[in-house]
Amino acid sequence: MARILQFFHEVLGVEWGWAIILLTVLIKILLFPTSISQIRSMEGMKKLQPLLKKIQEKYKNDPQELQKKTMELYKAHNVNPFGGCLPMLIQLPFLIGLFRMLNTPEQYGIDMTNAVFLGMNLLNSGYIPLGIISGATTFIQQKMTSPAGTDSQSAMMYVMPFFIGWLTISLKAGVGLYWVASTFLGIAQQWVINRFILAKEEKPEEGLVEEKGLEEKARPKKAKPNESAQ
Repeated sequence: MARILQFFHEVLGVEWGWAIILLTVLIKILLFPTSISQIRSMEGMKKLQPLLKKIQEKYKNDPQELQKKTMELYKAHNVNPFGGCLPMLIQLPFLIGLFRMLNTPEQYGIDMTNAVFLGMNLLNSGYIPLGIISGATTFIQQKMTSPAGTDSQSAMMYVMPFFIGWLTISLKAGVGLYWVASTFLGIAQQWVINRFILAKEEKPEEGLVEEKGLEEKARPKKAKPNESAQ
């Protein structure tokens, strides 16, 4: 990634700030298939939230039956509750690698001594506007992806953007620029996947299976009188 960043700056002649944005775009494109899988899993979980709440209320005093009904619901709708974990694990090394490279570019042979982008020195920290933008975009992305409903999720919805904003202000501007660019692209990806991929996969007649339907589905069918006679 350091070599690609240098290529953008030294060969293509773009500023370091734009080079970071171009590298972020490239990584997002490479990881787009994993983003589709992750968003598909999250959207499936979001749609099941109302039914999950009903099951949790009905079997709150029976943990074993609660687990059984929950797994039946996932199976009926072909939803894997852990389906978003593998794509995140694939994306994690890129996130860690970019953070290390942009936080200590000199260790990777990158000289950003005079790298200035939109009035920010990419090796300095403390840029409050960048932190505000980072927190705001994080909130929007969480709002788009959150399977909401519980109080803990609602609290995290507001706490996390403040934390990310503070972190962006504390870290070097190069890292903050990457995070803001990545979040903007993540919001765009979410919209594109929902609008042009998931929307086409959904069938108009397809609806959520009620718990009663699950029970009937699990119950063995009785043979009709004429069939039993034969």
